[in-house]
Order: sequence, then structure tokens, then C-alpha cells
Amino acid sequence: MGVVLLALGGMAWGQETNFNFQAVQAAADQGDAKARYELACCYERGNGVPRDIAKAAALMRQSADQGYAPAEGQLGYYYGTGLGVAKDPAEAFIWYRKAAEQGNAVAELGMGNIYSTGRGVAKDMDQAVGWWRKAADQNDTPAEYALGELYFYGDSGSRSNYVNYAEAAKWFRKAAEQGEPRAMNNLGMMYDYGYIGKRDFNEAAKWYRQGAELGDAMAQGNLGTLYLDGRGVNKDMVQAYAWFTLAAEKGNGTGRMYLREYASHRLLDTNQLAQAQQMVRAFHASHPSRLTAP
Repeated sequence: MGVVLLALGGMAWGQETNFNFQAVQAAADQGDAKARYELACCYERGNGVPRDIAKAAALMRQSADQGYAPAEGQLGYYYGTGLGVAKDPAEAFIWYRKAAEQGNAVAELGMGNIYSTGRGVAKDMDQAVGWWRKAADQNDTPAEYALGELYFYGDSGSRSNYVNYAEAAKWFRKAAEQGEPRAMNNLGMMYDYGYIGKRDFNEAAKWYRQGAELGDAMAQGNLGTLYLDGRGVNKDMVQAYAWFTLAAEKGNGTGRMYLREYASHRLLDTNQLAQAQQMVRAFHASHPSRLTAP
């Protein structure tokens, strides 16, 4: 099972309409821990100031040294990824724990990620699950998704292996309902292939579509297969081609494979191909911020 280590910061400071950079700078200069954290986030992301990772790390350390939990968690992420500091998994663990012990959900996620990968500590999936659950109980979406992945794919190195499709569906649903497109795809796949009872192509199509609309390449490829076969949707070779194209643009193997099939067997005539290409252009026009790789 692969777990993506996500950045931990809070909201995008400096993008709020009521954010007063000068006031935050003044408060940070006077030693206010929260202001130092907010200012560090500005420099980390280049919000309102030129991006300066080294300055962000210095400010984050000052705030963390004052015991401010969000800064402790973010500093753990810095050390875990080498952002603005020398990469040091052991140091990352120290800062994650400090924040997690204050109930910081994103740091609890970080603790789970560290234990699941064995970076800086001995790998311990029971510990990983415990920390992810703490974060998930605070509605942390990445933690919900991590639990879903673990229960869906399992962990072959663990005694229990953890495979539990009912649990996987539960956590994928929670993450999907909070807008996680990968969880939408995986939940769709569970309905598509009958991992949670009888196969339900209508539910599969619903979740694939939600993930596909949010730009998830796997969901786009999987939705294309439903249109190709007419499962849960009306069979539509043109729609299928459009979704395969969108998926293939991000390197998705399913999309690429079916586009080759379309080309080799000439499954669309000239007019149909033009319709599909127009669908792709329309998607790009209406989803400009979602054209990112999975």
C-alpha cells in the first residue's frame, strides 16, 4: 500500500480577503507564535510575498519552539520531505509527535504515515492505524483515505494483513463525501467489481463520474469503460473515447490502451471523433484548475 505524505499547513494564509499581512508581520516580530506560523505559511506558498522556503522554515521553527501545534506539525512535514531544512525522518517524528499529542489532526496523519512506512521509526501498522483513526475521527480526509487504502489493499507484511472491504468502503465513502477524488474512484471500483456485495453499476457510474469531474485520471478511465460497455450508463462510444482521452492525457494506462484499440479498429468515424474531441475541449474549458496529474 502506498501512502502519500501530504503537506500539513492550514488554510492558504495571504489569500483570505481579510488577511492583514502587515499586522501579522508586526505580531510575528513581537514573538506571537500563531503570527509566526501564519507568516511562515505565506513564505512557504508565496502568498503576498515572494516564496522563500528557508525563511518559512526559520519562522516555522520559531513558532514550533513556542509549542504552537500547527507549526510543530508543519515542521515535521518539512523535516520529512526536506523542505527548507535537511531531510531528517527522526526529527520529523519528534515534531509530529509534539503536535499529535496536542490533538493536531494533520500531525496525527503524519504519525500514521511515518509508522506505515518505517521512516525514522520501526514500521508498525498497528500504530499507523491508531494515529490515522485519531485524525480520521477529526474528519481529516487524507487519514480517511489512508485507512480506506489499507483496508482495501492490505499490508502483506502485517500479521493481520488488514484487508476488510466493508471497512475500506466505509472510509472511502467518508473521504469521498469530503471531496477526495481518489476515494470516489475507489468506491466506484468497489461497486463495479462487487467488493461490497452485488455489483452495482449505477453506483459505480455515480462515483466514477464524481471523481472524473474532479480530474482523477483513474476515475476518468474507469468511467470510459462503463460507457464503452454500457454498464450503469447508456452505451456511448463517443463519450467513452472522450473520457479515455482525458485519462490518457495524464498518463493513465487504461485510457492509453483503449485509445490504441479505437485507432487500430477505427471504432469512430470522422464525425464521431470530432464530437469526442469537442467534449474534451469543453471539459478543459470548464475545468481549467483540475488538469493535473494524478
